[in-house]
Amino acid sequence: MTNIRETMLNLKMPRAPLFWIALLLLLPLALELTYSDFVREGEYNSRIGWSFILAALAYLLQKRRFIALILLPFAISGSLDIGYAVSFGGVFTTATLEAVAYTDSSEVSEFVAAYSSMTLTSWLLLHWSIYFLGLRFMRPAEGTGSRTRRVTMVLGFILIAVVAYRTTVMGRFHDTIPGVLGTVPSYLRGSVSLQEEFERRQTMLRETDIKAVLKETQPQTHIFIVGESASRNHMGIYGYHRNTTPFLSSIKDELVVFDNVISSHAQTQASLRAALTAASADQGDQYRDALSVIDIANLAGYETWWISNQQPLRATIASIAHQADHPYYISNDFNGVEVNRYDTFMLNRITEALTNPAPHKAIFIHMMGSHAQYKNRYPDDFSVFKDSQVSAYTEQPDQGVIDVINEYDNSILFADFFLQQLFSLVKEKQNDALATITYFSDHGEEVYQQANLKGHSPDNLTPNMFEIPFVFWSSDQQRITSYRTHKSSPFMLDSFYHYASQVMAIDSANVNPEAGLISDQYQPPAVRMVYKTGYDTQLRNSR
Repeated sequence: MTNIRETMLNLKMPRAPLFWIALLLLLPLALELTYSDFVREGEYNSRIGWSFILAALAYLLQKRRFIALILLPFAISGSLDIGYAVSFGGVFTTATLEAVAYTDSSEVSEFVAAYSSMTLTSWLLLHWSIYFLGLRFMRPAEGTGSRTRRVTMVLGFILIAVVAYRTTVMGRFHDTIPGVLGTVPSYLRGSVSLQEEFERRQTMLRETDIKAVLKETQPQTHIFIVGESASRNHMGIYGYHRNTTPFLSSIKDELVVFDNVISSHAQTQASLRAALTAASADQGDQYRDALSVIDIANLAGYETWWISNQQPLRATIASIAHQADHPYYISNDFNGVEVNRYDTFMLNRITEALTNPAPHKAIFIHMMGSHAQYKNRYPDDFSVFKDSQVSAYTEQPDQGVIDVINEYDNSILFADFFLQQLFSLVKEKQNDALATITYFSDHGEEVYQQANLKGHSPDNLTPNMFEIPFVFWSSDQQRITSYRTHKSSPFMLDSFYHYASQVMAIDSANVNPEAGLISDQYQPPAVRMVYKTGYDTQLRNSR
């Protein structure tokens, strides 16, 4: 042992703090990239940035025991990040911590026993070896006037100011602080925000004098499916050149396919807080004090469900969802891992809801749909579109663009399969009760179709980010015939509350028949504005 120690001391080991600290922070990132299918860009940036911050602090503090203290949280966090990446093939998210919060001590013991392995142990040993070797060999007091030291300290303290701004002013911890260290405060902050939203909505419901009654009292089940990032311009049933919706297309005669519906926003939170409440898109924060579609269903006597494949801690949506009699997030069954958590995994919970004996049921289902990364939303069997026959903004797209479009189309294809399974369940379980299904998406997606970009954001708006599918089915043929008269009427998703209330035959002063797409009194919006841009006058014609 003495000879080994002497040998190590004689080696010319690097002494710059930046080397050892970067090694400590970047090893977990390397393993996340190795074992996980998706790592956020913010994770890269935060780990590189914190390497400079911690190196600057090491130069400032110099004493080993202080350096050990400031590096210890990152070493512990790195161990958790490594363990999660190797064991579950994922990166810590707030949904992960939500799953942990529902785990008891015996389950933790079982997890440790089940996922312990030589591979994981070896990586953890390497990680902690870097920590202790770094403390042993780094010499922050040396090279006081060196250029490396000056640059590191200047960058480090600039980045400290950036971190302070992002965490205190913007409230952004996730992707500002690396790994689980950033996820924990985001989770706690989200929990507090969710609790505040929940309590505010509970208070509003206790104090409301709004009444709601059912106009049709026969047994009935209404299902509202919220898709994710689905553009109708990539759906065969809407005329897309690929048959991405074989099921929906095969039953088109049974459906009302609304073809002039747009979302009010290009982001989930902003879109759904307007869609799911009586507040419209131009009313700012008034959604906080507006009844939601679940609230009005509860007041009318429906048994309500919210079944979701999305993250639980999206305060506004979650506070609405938690008013349902049966809120359920399947992420809690998958330790928060989003990769390979397919929408079909919700079918068991949906079956439970459909077989519930309640005579009046309203079931809301929130899909992962086509959430990026698209290839993580479907199993390998649905990797059908692989050729280069894509619809792109350029006649000669590169292979990267082709691959992304193919992955997106495959995600639409799998969503169609999920809908097929759900329709089969409904038809099997309805037992002569009235049944309806409404499928729509929270917003659309630009996938290199009109512009050289993929995704959705308030910047660089394209029509594809707003043009969403909106499809209706009913066991009552009269409804289908009646609703088809409005199939091409202009509609914006912020009036979904009124549409859904009318589908459920709810009579209330809080429901505006002129805003409900299917009403005989429906009045289309005079102007459909998205981010202060006229959709019909500007955006729609920008192709």
